[in-house]
Amino acid sequence: MTESEFQEFLITVGYRYNKKSKTAFNSFEGFHTLISFRESEKRYVVTLSAGVKDMSALLGKLRSFAADGKDYVIKSAYNNRQIEMILKMTVDSEIDREHLKNVSRFMTELYKSGCINPQCRVCSRNRKTGLYVIGRELVPVCTSCITRKRRLYEKRRDMFEKKTQNMPAGLFGALFGAMLGASLYVLFYQLFPSFGTTALLIICGAFSGFVVTGNRATRKSAVICFVLSCIVFAAAEYVSLVAGLAVLIEREGGGIAVTEAIQVTNSSFTDMNYLLAILPELGVGLAVMAIVGVVYFLKRKYTRPLTISKNVL
Repeated sequence: MTESEFQEFLITVGYRYNKKSKTAFNSFEGFHTLISFRESEKRYVVTLSAGVKDMSALLGKLRSFAADGKDYVIKSAYNNRQIEMILKMTVDSEIDREHLKNVSRFMTELYKSGCINPQCRVCSRNRKTGLYVIGRELVPVCTSCITRKRRLYEKRRDMFEKKTQNMPAGLFGALFGAMLGASLYVLFYQLFPSFGTTALLIICGAFSGFVVTGNRATRKSAVICFVLSCIVFAAAEYVSLVAGLAVLIEREGGGIAVTEAIQVTNSSFTDMNYLLAILPELGVGLAVMAIVGVVYFLKRKYTRPLTISKNVL
């Protein structure tokens, strides 16, 4: 079942789909059942937040249903006030629909069984709850808890907005972090073949250093950190090549290894075959740093507070 087919199916069983959290939900007498769809993992995850009145009865029902649905229920458990069922996805959309219908019916039976209570995910009290998208997760939360979270969010947002970027200090921190990452890059280069992938240490160091010393991240500073990381990466690659060659020369008893290694490395740059051998490694390193830069820095997850939506019910 594709994601579009999954959304169409939800209408037939009374579920609604929240695009931001990519989660389906249904509410009944204070209980909220959530279904998330993970096509890449071939899994559905059905979750219900609830308190337990009768643990033995609840576990008995879960075990019984897991045994009945053993062809598609991978895991059925109650952990940390959450009932969770993990289902495998088949290649047949009709079978997928039937499995999800079975689980939905079972969740409704649990509501009516009297062995569980509806609960707020945050305070774990038996209170009336709404559904809110916090960050990218759909969460059942009571009014008092969401009020506290909103106040905390507004406080963090105000603190973020009041921050002023200190570019000189940020650049110093980025340079220090990149140099620290480059030192680790050179060390790992000698220990095992990483083919440029450990360049992520350089850009993570640069980004972290900028955020710590520069206070606030911006896209402009992201570009500056990336360019700085590329320069440091090129220098680290050169030092790694010289260090590796110096070790080989010294093992062969070649005299002053570092000086000779520098001379040999410099002269090798005129050899096209040598350049073609190291260019893929440089390309992989730059690609890794670009990916890390987009994921880690531009999303600014360490500097912006999580957003909280209105009640989706």
